Amino acid sequence: MSDPTPEELEKIPYPDEAFNTWGAASVGVDPLAASFTSKPYQAVRPHVPFYRFVAYPDILDLRKHGYEMERFAPLFDRLEDVRYREALQLSDLLHFPDPMTPWNPRRAREIELEVRSQLHEHGFGDMPTLLRRFLGKAFPGDTISYLSVDLITIFFWAAIAELADDLAWRSEALKWKAAYLRFPLGLLS
Repeated sequence: MSDPTPEELEKIPYPDEAFNTWGAASVGVDPLAASFTSKPYQAVRPHVPFYRFVAYPDILDLRKHGYEMERFAPLFDRLEDVRYREALQLSDLLHFPDPMTPWNPRRAREIELEVRSQLHEHGFGDMPTLLRRFLGKAFPGDTISYLSVDLITIFFWAAIAELADDLAWRSEALKWKAAYLRFPLGLLS
């Protein structure tokens, strides 16, 4: 039996769309081919965002609630683009609140619980846990520090604000609560 040609291999339908849309294949580069480089100190593989490596059952849970990963991709990309200086600024905002800033982390935690109760009431109770699991993938293994925990917290609040925006038509108070939870991201340049 002869080896199949590349054209024959291209015709094989993959049973799962995740193969083509997640991981290194999502940027159009074969991971094995990207591993071989001709120049020393060249990046071996292209950068693939952390949210492309979440478990597929989590993606299915996200879809069950009517969302796709692309809905949160701009927020997750913004997390990847945060600089060290900005992370320090956000961490200081959480741990040393300025009385002149119209935002308080304690109040943000209270609003988070209020928004979570609204989400639970409308059947989206699993979404906050799912989003926090996605955000946790941004800092794998030994890369967790107090700065990364603070970034996860702030971007988690922003992700919950996205959900609150979608439910604002059911409860008018969710609009200002979403804006309050999203406030720290407005301080980033």
